[in-house]
Amino acid sequence: MASQEGLDIPSGDIQVVARVVQLLRLLGEAGSIDLVSAAQELSVGKSTAHRYLASMENHGLLQRRNRNRYEFGTLLAELGTMALSRLGVVNLARPVMEQVSIRVRHTVVLSIWNGRCPVVAQVHEDSSRTAHVVIRVGSTLRPGTAQDCVFRAFQDESFHRRYREGPVDLAQDPVGGLEEVRKTGVAIRSSGSEGVRAVAVPVRDADGMVVATLAVVGVTSLVPEEDDSDVVMVLRDGSRAITQALRASLEVAGD
Repeated sequence: MASQEGLDIPSGDIQVVARVVQLLRLLGEAGSIDLVSAAQELSVGKSTAHRYLASMENHGLLQRRNRNRYEFGTLLAELGTMALSRLGVVNLARPVMEQVSIRVRHTVVLSIWNGRCPVVAQVHEDSSRTAHVVIRVGSTLRPGTAQDCVFRAFQDESFHRRYREGPVDLAQDPVGGLEEVRKTGVAIRSSGSEGVRAVAVPVRDADGMVVATLAVVGVTSLVPEEDDSDVVMVLRDGSRAITQALRASLEVAGD
């Protein structure tokens, strides 16, 4: 089939793209997909659906949660990070994170939501202490981490899609403590096995929507666990500074 520019574009290629987009939208709504749901979404047989899922997995769009279920792949996380970077969140956060890290002497992490869990988008590593935490950009964070709790507590004030089963009931939260996180605006979580504590606060855009989390991550014995500590105060200052920078960038773009 010829395009308006005279280039030959096989109709099959267009259909492939459309079907991949269908599956990605389904993934965004449900958090994961399997062979049956993919076949139903595309109105094709299981063998055809399997070829799509396998190809998307090979290219990093999907990864297996288990034998039969797929979730967001590393490429989507990378693309999401780049998209937010274009919107300015990651770039504008970088100097603020450096200042926060200097003030608290801990590693500072900016995370975004990839549709299922938080992904580390930016890290400013502290090296002023002998013992400090190293975190890799692109790492996905498991449920129950401080960043995950912030995103879930404020999910009705963010852009990420809710799971099909609906929003989290804060009063009956299986992770625990989301109601308190929403009330205080800070999540503090520790891992006894890893000896690490994280303190996270939401980062909002110019319209007040949660677009990221800003967190201090350090050795448990060195990071205070009180929600009114100096670390929390500095993080809140940093979060407000990023919001102000986002607002200023919009005003400049509008001039």
